[in-house]
Amino acid sequence: MMLHMDARSTVPEPAGDPLGEFSRTFSSRLTQLRGRRGWKQRELSRRAEIDPGRLSKLERGVARVSVPELIRLSMALGSGLDELVFGAPTRLEGEWQRLLRELERAGGPRALDCATRLLQALVQGYQAPSAVSLERTYEMEESHEPR
Repeated sequence: MMLHMDARSTVPEPAGDPLGEFSRTFSSRLTQLRGRRGWKQRELSRRAEIDPGRLSKLERGVARVSVPELIRLSMALGSGLDELVFGAPTRLEGEWQRLLRELERAGGPRALDCATRLLQALVQGYQAPSAVSLERTYEMEESHEPR
């Protein structure tokens, strides 16, 4: 089978180096977390039981971190693995404002109105169900069961 490409076809962009990107962002987070505690590299290497030269390479992003090293660094820094790997969680208010701006750019006021209604329905769905609605749910499930 042969594929034909014409002027309208697009060539996929190379994926880049996701592991290299992770190493760079990880090294930045690691250095930042260590700095917040006021520790020198030597202090963190002692607490995490990682060779000082190895820690230096991790902080410069020239070496890739292993899972055991991640765990030891997380424990030594007193941070969760998720913070060390993915960064500090975004504040909900900031994330909400970003999503609203993005939605408004993409779809305008009507999209914002639609999203608001969807969220309201979602919130109502998460509210504690009453005993009556639970009974109805069970009755509906029983009526659909094959006998």
